[in-house]
Amino acid sequence: MSFVTCLCLTRNRPFWLPKAIRSFQCQTYLRSELMILADGQDVRHLVPEDDPRIRLIHLDGWPEIGAKRNYGCERAAGEIIAHFDDDDHSALGRLADQVERLLETGKAVTGFHSMRFTDGVRWWKYEGTRNYALGTSLCYRRDWWSAHRFPVVQVGEDNQFVAAAHAAGELITADAGDLMYATNHSGNTSPRKLGDNWKPI
Repeated sequence: MSFVTCLCLTRNRPFWLPKAIRSFQCQTYLRSELMILADGQDVRHLVPEDDPRIRLIHLDGWPEIGAKRNYGCERAAGEIIAHFDDDDHSALGRLADQVERLLETGKAVTGFHSMRFTDGVRWWKYEGTRNYALGTSLCYRRDWWSAHRFPVVQVGEDNQFVAAAHAAGELITADAGDLMYATNHSGNTSPRKLGDNWKPI
């Protein structure tokens, strides 16, 4: 059974982090760790000290998202890495579902092309195509990342990563269904513009 590193990036969002930690702790796939990469506000008091599967790394300065992802991947214990952003919710079967998809298909990268979003009151369904995966939902082999590192940019680093996997025939995607949803809020790193692919639900 593959070991998975869940990579949680957080900056000055203490409201969201405990929810992401609980989401990780509820996963049915147990051969995993949660690596929290934090900069900005000190979040040590929010991280459980009695769970050896959770580790916190505090970064100096304000590194760009692409640099933070690369830093985390370099230090990951898992041969598979899953994005576990602090403001998203993963249902208890999310990791198991994505790891199984990678192992069954032999592909290097998986993610959800369609997924629900909420602002806490309203809900939308983002409906993408099968040759695309939402960056927040990515799960991939660490050896693939090693050869296709994230560009050091603040926004859009995941799009280039997904495009490279698709071009190489190494991308397999699915509809998230009830396995995951993301949150629209004023602190999103990449503000979301609700266009034709967004359907109210």
